[in-house]
Amino acid sequence: MGKINVSTIAKLREQKNLTQRQIAEALGVDVSTVRNWEKSRDGVKMFVRVAGLCKLLECGPDDLFEAVDVEDDSEA
Repeated sequence: MGKINVSTIAKLREQKNLTQRQIAEALGVDVSTVRNWEKSRDGVKMFVRVAGLCKLLECGPDDLFEAVDVEDDSEA
């Protein structure tokens, strides 16, 4: 039988005394997204892949992405 990846997000969130809503607002996602992460649904495969990539490259998730400023044409 293969590995089962179980989310530890709820445990870590509770250690920081944060609510699901606070996490959602801080990340700009819906609270249902955070709930799904905590229940090992929707998106957990992506987390596992990113963790694997970080392990392989010996880096942290912040090292994989760079924030760049882009102009918002929707306000024109």
